[in-house]
Amino acid sequence: MQQVFIGRQPILDASGDLYGYELLCRDEHGRLAIVGNGDRESTVMLLDAILAIGLEKLTKSRLAFINVTETLLLGELIDTLPASNVVLEVLETVQPSAALARRLGMLRARKFKIALDDFVLEPGREALVEHADIIKLDVRQLDQAGIESHVTALKQRNCKLLAEKVETREEYERLRALGFDLFQGYYFARPELYSTRTLRPNRLAVLQLLGRVNDPDVSITELAALIRSDVALSVALLRWTNAASTGLSASVESIDRAIISLGLHTIQNWLGLIALARMGSRSTELITTVLVRARTCELLSAALRRANPAGYFTVGLFSALDVMMESPMATLVEQLPLTPELKQALLEQSGEQGAALKAVIAVEIGDFAGVRFGSMTHEAICQCYVEAAEWADQFIGLALGR
Repeated sequence: MQQVFIGRQPILDASGDLYGYELLCRDEHGRLAIVGNGDRESTVMLLDAILAIGLEKLTKSRLAFINVTETLLLGELIDTLPASNVVLEVLETVQPSAALARRLGMLRARKFKIALDDFVLEPGREALVEHADIIKLDVRQLDQAGIESHVTALKQRNCKLLAEKVETREEYERLRALGFDLFQGYYFARPELYSTRTLRPNRLAVLQLLGRVNDPDVSITELAALIRSDVALSVALLRWTNAASTGLSASVESIDRAIISLGLHTIQNWLGLIALARMGSRSTELITTVLVRARTCELLSAALRRANPAGYFTVGLFSALDVMMESPMATLVEQLPLTPELKQALLEQSGEQGAALKAVIAVEIGDFAGVRFGSMTHEAICQCYVEAAEWADQFIGLALGR
């Protein structure tokens, strides 16, 4: 169990009625929870809001404004969010591009609302206006003349104007008279800290799923069994499915049906989101390493027609388990239901599976003499490594929205 903290600040319309909430990533003291990594902050926000607490509970069934970076926008991780309940708030750091314009058009076609955060009219950024439903102006950033010129230019567009950081009644009255449609700031309410306790997925369960979800031969039954092995993953998937699948005639109550309802591609996105948010940037690099090792071991076993290629994959996947779990490998191995051969491979890099792992690590560190596996040539082993690296990069790219 872990405590989750979400800040929420109300957004009101010109009549003073609640329009929605901006959701903010916070720690237990109400401070910004993650500094210097917008992608990770946005990802944690998405997970904590939807999986841990629930959007309806957080927003009283109003709109949820969620900050999104360019990485998240261009990727597919946000596609399973309930579009009718979410406003994607495009951060001011996002640079306009043709790809971004196409993506925003696609998201709006799916009924997502798009807001431009801290918007300033300047060369290049005006192109984003045609894709926006809401434009947020920071009234502390602009002087009165700047506010008026922005209102004059933007009121001609088919979008709502939101005045952000309104601090006094006088400001509110003046901005409403100028023609602003929505309002947010300390005058109305400071961000309210919302907290709950939630289960966190076991890193081992996430790691196992990362290794299997992209296998073209993986079955729904196998994926469901892996997800069911971790209570937090099971709860998260059911919440995600029921939040995303608003068109279903009934709630999804089983892991198998959740996988079928969302589809394998969405499950890949969902798991990538979990991995990125819950395992951290350092662990994301580690995940890449172990995925490359796992896939290379599997390819080596296939090249020499060894039995049980899944066992070879597992050797590579668990090869850095001690680093990932911050516990001695010997202790972890004793806690896991592994075959004697697999334990020997992980602890001593011995046996056929251990030899495959040893060869992969030799490639990693440039130990040419150690690049040996059965009758395979150095070139063939290195080619397997290259193919595995490409495979792992495709998955991590999907997870990060690249």
